[in-house]
Amino acid sequence: MNILSRLPVRTLHQLKCVSKFWNALISDPYFKMKHFKHAKNDQNSQKILITHMLQNGSKFLSYCCPLSSVQMAEDAEKLDRPLSSKPFFRVMCACDGLVVVIVSDIMDDTRPIHLLWNPSIRESIVLPAPESEKVYSTRYGFGYDSTSIDYKILRTCSVSTEILALKDSSWRKIDKHLHGVRDSLFSTSSLAFVHEA
Repeated sequence: MNILSRLPVRTLHQLKCVSKFWNALISDPYFKMKHFKHAKNDQNSQKILITHMLQNGSKFLSYCCPLSSVQMAEDAEKLDRPLSSKPFFRVMCACDGLVVVIVSDIMDDTRPIHLLWNPSIRESIVLPAPESEKVYSTRYGFGYDSTSIDYKILRTCSVSTEILALKDSSWRKIDKHLHGVRDSLFSTSSLAFVHEA
């Protein structure tokens, strides 16, 4: 377990095919947490995700780069984004190497597809559609709740606030909507998540 916890995520993903035992070990939540803690403290495994839109607005490119300034230029790796058939792709927020993105056929789609994407292993899952439509001022936050041992996505806009717990896989509206902080809240592209708040 100590040796496996030091390997890159992509390698681990491939090693799940070795045997049922290795698959069970690598899929175990305890092992995942051990691997994540090791990677979080290892500067060589820390990376940054860069996405940008080409000038015509019809194509988005994504790159994964090491945070080490010495290796950044040489080791930049172009990523194939999920649902590449959809021309519009926007990163909304990220936590622990997982990224919440929305994809659509048109820029101002009020019902875009929401995905949870893991760029390290090149996999994504489609999230349930939120109850309310996307409006211009929609903002997202994403974090890990150690109390429920679950990742949660917060989605707020001018008309409602919703939360998605990944284990439940359904959005629920929060009774109290965020009033009084609208200007400062919507001046940022995504909501910060610090110390589980």
